[in-house]
Amino acid sequence: MRHYQFNACWRSNSPEHVMSVKMAPPLVLVILLMIHGVYGKYWGVSYSPSHICALKGSTVTMSCSFTFPYRYRIKNVFWTKAQVKEDKEEFPDLFEDPEYSQRLQYLGDKQQNCTIRLSHVTQKDEDEYYFRFTTDIPDEKWLGKPGVNLTVTDLQVESPERVTEGDSVRLTCKSSCTLTDRATFIWYRNSQPLTERRDTNNELLLQSVRREDAGRYSCALHGHTYISPDVHLNVMYPPENPVISISPSAEIVEGESVTLICSSDSNPPALNFIWFKENQSSSVGSGQSFSALQSGRFYCEAHNQHGSQRSDAVTVTVHHGTDTNMTVVSKGVFIIITIISLIVTVIIIIIIINGDLNVSTYTALDLKSRSSDLYNTLSSVHPRPAVHQSGSSEYENIHTVRRNNN
Repeated sequence: MRHYQFNACWRSNSPEHVMSVKMAPPLVLVILLMIHGVYGKYWGVSYSPSHICALKGSTVTMSCSFTFPYRYRIKNVFWTKAQVKEDKEEFPDLFEDPEYSQRLQYLGDKQQNCTIRLSHVTQKDEDEYYFRFTTDIPDEKWLGKPGVNLTVTDLQVESPERVTEGDSVRLTCKSSCTLTDRATFIWYRNSQPLTERRDTNNELLLQSVRREDAGRYSCALHGHTYISPDVHLNVMYPPENPVISISPSAEIVEGESVTLICSSDSNPPALNFIWFKENQSSSVGSGQSFSALQSGRFYCEAHNQHGSQRSDAVTVTVHHGTDTNMTVVSKGVFIIITIISLIVTVIIIIIIINGDLNVSTYTALDLKSRSSDLYNTLSSVHPRPAVHQSGSSEYENIHTVRRNNN
């Protein structure tokens, strides 16, 4: 005769009991089905999912359901994260734990649903969590083991330390575990969101990278406040647009020198500079600064490990002795002319001022001669007879005229 083995398990105040029956299968099945119909459901707790990877600072939902025989009534339900011990049962209620009481919310009931929600998760929350329920019969209770394994992760940006302008660059937003929730990543450069890049994966691709792409990059998940630490992207490029500055002047006297300084925009900074004079095949100097002692047009080449570029040429003029004497004479003539002009100007001003004074004096005297007091004074004085050069008086002239008339 063929025999079958069937295991039936239930939970009580003692360890699990296992019934092994070896008999003809039809009879055993009938008996067990009759028992199940009387007592109802079996004991059990199930979680979905059983492993959760959550982002630091996010909210986690632990979906849970449980079953128990119909003849029992649920007295208490709670969650715990203590390990089951064979010799001593200790299951602290997380709802009474100060670290969880304000963050843990029970979304289930006392019939079937045992789902909870844990908010603002931290690295300290990493653990295995179990659902526990007790019935109206003191020794009849159940612990859902194995439980839910919670892993808490942060985000880190992975990028090459240095890239060269024109290369394609791939930045990756990484976590220590695969996030349970479907993640939409957001990227930031210098704390500003790259609104044109909201990828469904965790990578940011920069094709033909430019120097403007250099900066601090970070990533986050859409709908979450947590942002990863910054990672600096350093874009290297060759010298560009070297320029020459001149000190003190591009025109000097023979025997003196002019200093030319070469500078350029490059990353890393250019450290190698070579100087050339137009129409000469060989270089005339090296270093960021160069002292020119003769007339000509000079230019520089700036170099770093990514390339080089030459500047525009500048003109240096050296004046010789004859030119110097002419320059001195010209300056002397200019000074003399300036002094003469000043003297003439002063003389003209003095003349104008003196003329104004004479006019003012004449006007004052004329006004005084017209005053009534002076007129009265002069009227009171008897005039003396005028004496002519011929020696005769005015009276005699009058007498002569009268006699002729007669």
